[in-house]
Amino acid sequence: MFEAGEITRTQFQQQMAVHQQELIAEMEEVRLNPIAAFIDHVLNKRAAAKLEHQYGEDPVREVFAALAEVPGFPPAKYLWNAQHPHMPLHCFIRTKREPVFRVVSLTVLGQATFVTVEHGQAGKNQAVREEFSFRRNRQGQLILEKRLRVA
Repeated sequence: MFEAGEITRTQFQQQMAVHQQELIAEMEEVRLNPIAAFIDHVLNKRAAAKLEHQYGEDPVREVFAALAEVPGFPPAKYLWNAQHPHMPLHCFIRTKREPVFRVVSLTVLGQATFVTVEHGQAGKNQAVREEFSFRRNRQGQLILEKRLRVA
């Protein structure tokens, strides 16, 4: 939003300060329970490696970046920098720690991409499952075509 000129530099810095406080709170949780944090880290890396192996890193990052642009999508605040290759892919996946973000299925076709994700609470059957379909525009960018919440 800052790069597009939609918010001022001051607003950008305020929003980044909120993001920074959330990261610090998570680091404190990790320090208090390192074993659970390590298990979560391993599960996230495994899920990311599976996605990378099946689809390749670039398509997965492109889908995550497209999801970050979906209005009203809660995990967008974790996916906003998914296009940056210096960020490991596993940083965007949250298998156990709330709020969870899991990719259930991904289908990448030439001009269309379909993804089903779970996000929200970690409890059994408490996560919200949504299906998204994206189409490429003339510039080759993924644009949201349809969003459907699955029961």
